[in-house]
Amino acid sequence: MADGYAGTKPAEATSAGPGEDAERLSTEKPNQVNYETPREMLLIVLQRDGSQLGFASPALRADKEVVQAAVRQDGHALQYASTELRNDRDVVLEAVRQDGHALVFASPAMKARKDVVVEAVRQDGHAMVFADPALRADKDVVLEAVQQDGYTLSYASMDLRADREVVTQAVGSTGYALLFAHDKYRNDKAVVFEAVQSNWQALGYASTELRKDKEIVLAAVATNRHALAMISEELLRDPDVVKEALRADGHALVYLSEAQRAQKDVVTAAVKQDGHAVSYASDAMQRETDIALQAVAEDGITLGLLPDEVRANKMVALRAVESNVKAFQNVAEDLKGDPDVREAALASERYALLNAVKVDGYALRSASQRMRADREIVLAAVKQNGKVLVFAPEELRKDREVVLAAVRQNGKALVFAHDCLKSDKEVVMEAVAEGGHVALWHASEELQKDKEILLAVK
Repeated sequence: MADGYAGTKPAEATSAGPGEDAERLSTEKPNQVNYETPREMLLIVLQRDGSQLGFASPALRADKEVVQAAVRQDGHALQYASTELRNDRDVVLEAVRQDGHALVFASPAMKARKDVVVEAVRQDGHAMVFADPALRADKDVVLEAVQQDGYTLSYASMDLRADREVVTQAVGSTGYALLFAHDKYRNDKAVVFEAVQSNWQALGYASTELRKDKEIVLAAVATNRHALAMISEELLRDPDVVKEALRADGHALVYLSEAQRAQKDVVTAAVKQDGHAVSYASDAMQRETDIALQAVAEDGITLGLLPDEVRANKMVALRAVESNVKAFQNVAEDLKGDPDVREAALASERYALLNAVKVDGYALRSASQRMRADREIVLAAVKQNGKVLVFAPEELRKDREVVLAAVRQNGKALVFAHDCLKSDKEVVMEAVAEGGHVALWHASEELQKDKEILLAVK
């Protein structure tokens, strides 16, 4: 790679002054460095891309200040440093603090230095795999690593995988680390409890005895419904376990027995947490009006998961569209023309759109003509993004309050105002105060020459 650059005339060696060269090199594309690049220019480039050290001359790759600048920006640039500097504590520390994996390019002596390895694993626990074997058996180093990522327990010595403090720290960080701990901890209730709280999958690595422990199981199902697939039939029927699982995720209903999915209190708990869980309920429960009302109240779109006879229930349909206007598409055809249902759908649509334009004014773009003509909605939209005034009907583009709100947010929105307001001095003053000359271009010819407005232009 270096040979390809040797003898090439450097792009920066022009008649331009050093200041212009520096400015250009700080913005040009990568690979502008070659063997002839001056030290000062290289330092500028390395602030943006440390990997460019790989194209520099051997002399500069042996320059401590240059290499430190490179690894400070990209720790992996350590691979291009001279052998001597890859054995330099200051340089290697800079590199591993930026990217712990840079330890792979350090000298064997540096990989055996505890202070260097600690910094590396503190940034990325997986850097421990590159450390000297002796340090993978050092408790201080391993504790730092597993605190950053419990999975790194897999790189530790067997003695430390049997160390209670190390294992507890590891499973607390990543429950999955129980897989790499000494076998004795799979039957250690305190350790397993810590693990399943961090990651439900740790339950799969626990002893058979502890997978039947109610306290352990409760901790697991509270984090993920899939833990129910790992427990005994006895605990799957336990009311406390079921309640905890459904409280965390209504979709846990899918793991319960047919009998449980036909119990009203169980299904109610599920759909209260997530209306979509109604799809796992028994046919009889799906036809229960109380269940349907609870499900669509949580999310109206779940109306589409219910039987036709329930979708034809006006009370359920009203609750669904009030919750989510998109539920209207799932309302029974006979109810779609019902005045109350249509009114509820419009109210729901308006509420959703009003909240949407407050976050992103461009939501007005996909709104219906009826909603675009709603003054409150348009006013909220232009306050968030003045340029969406373009989507408002002419009547609102003549509305002084609406246009003032738009140009205060973005002066360039004046272009979308009605001509009558482009001649309004206060409106134009607000527009040019925010949008400068560009906003002025859209004012009336008369106001484009107004001395007071010209002075207000940024």
